[in-house]
Amino acid sequence: PKPLSVGEAVSRVVRARAINPRFIAGQMRHGPRGASEFAETVDRLVGFAETTHAIAGTLIEAVHDAYLGDAEVRAFILRENPAAAKIIAERFLSARRRGLWHPLRNSVDDDLAALIAEAQGVAA
Repeated sequence: PKPLSVGEAVSRVVRARAINPRFIAGQMRHGPRGASEFAETVDRLVGFAETTHAIAGTLIEAVHDAYLGDAEVRAFILRENPAAAKIIAERFLSARRRGLWHPLRNSVDDDLAALIAEAQGVAA
C-alpha cells in the first residue's frame, strides 16, 4: 500500500467520520457532549491546517457546511452547548483570518459573528 500524505489521511477521516450524516446524527443523540465533539473536531482540523498547511480549504468548507450550514445541526449545537458553538465559530473565523479557508459564500464572516453573539447571549 502507498502511504498517504497528511492531507490525504485527514481528508479520509473527515469524509468518513466528521461529515458523515450517520456520525453527525449519532453525536446529536449525546446532547451537550455531542456538541462538544463537534467543537473538538473543528478545533483539531483547524489546528492541523495551521501547523501543517496540508489541509485543503475545501475540507474546512465541508465541515463548516455540515455543522453550521445545516440549520438543524447548527440549532442543536447552539441549544445543547453554547460554549461549543462559540468555539466552533471562533475557530472557523481563525481559519479565515489566517488564509487557510476561503469560503464560497461572502456572508460566512457575518454568519459566524452572529453565531458568536447568539452563543454569548444564550450562555449569559
